[in-house]
Amino acid sequence: MRATEFLNEEPLQSYTPMGDFNKQGPFKGPDKKLVPNPINQLKTQRFLEKTPYDFRLFFSNIPGTDKYSASGTVDANELKKIFSDQAEQIINGSDNAITVVFVGNRSDEQNPLTPWLMAHRFGHAIQADIGKKNRKIERGNFDGNISRSGSTHEWLTGEFFFFTHINRILEKYYSKTGKVDQYGAEVFGSQMIDELTPEYNALFNAIGTQRSSRQNKITRPYEFFYEIFAQYLGTGKVTLNPLPTNLGYGDEAQGTPTQYLNIKPELSGKQRRTNATNILARDMQNMFDDVLSSSVGKIFVM
Repeated sequence: MRATEFLNEEPLQSYTPMGDFNKQGPFKGPDKKLVPNPINQLKTQRFLEKTPYDFRLFFSNIPGTDKYSASGTVDANELKKIFSDQAEQIINGSDNAITVVFVGNRSDEQNPLTPWLMAHRFGHAIQADIGKKNRKIERGNFDGNISRSGSTHEWLTGEFFFFTHINRILEKYYSKTGKVDQYGAEVFGSQMIDELTPEYNALFNAIGTQRSSRQNKITRPYEFFYEIFAQYLGTGKVTLNPLPTNLGYGDEAQGTPTQYLNIKPELSGKQRRTNATNILARDMQNMFDDVLSSSVGKIFVM
């Protein structure tokens, strides 16, 4: 039985502001009032109700701790270096839970640290950990050869699968492939391809059901991966719309897209378009569950 087949009624084991939120520190703007507000704690508790994993969340407004943002996982010695005597409250009780310490909010002030953004940034914390230990990751560009070369990190496995599947969808349903290399072979497969950024953005805004897609705000393709991870944390599942029959993208002229992807007529039936995204959503749920399972007992500083 997979862990996601049952629910955890009290997944939020700790919601702990650290430091004085009335004074200057890593948290700024609306977060200074939002983070310590009991209503935000209650919303976070409700947000995590669909996950079977225990979470412990800490929020440091201690001056100077923000320089450790995006550290990924840290051990007890590192925590004591960052938080001194307050490190013990983070360490105690962490063995059987996922612990995340937010040392500020590097998003701009228009994006306060709501439960959704906590989940989204938790994804960044996981990726920061991979970057620290295995490779440098810039702008979310993913080299699929990482997985083939022996990496077993669950997040990388999810990346590899997701972009492989998306690239196959673009090719199978819309006849869109990647660039050609010096030998005339198509460069495609598992990696995210920069030249297809407009197509990715259009597709992710079309099939995504979360607010950022509904408002056409996906402008960096890899952010969609974080968004469906946040959706999984908050709802217990990934939900995608059917593939669109036509997809406008490119620079808009007077509000009209300049280019279109049109689905192949023989694949345009609604059931086929629905099945394509349902299968992807189901598989991503399983992979995100593996990500969470592998995070139990770890302490992330983000």
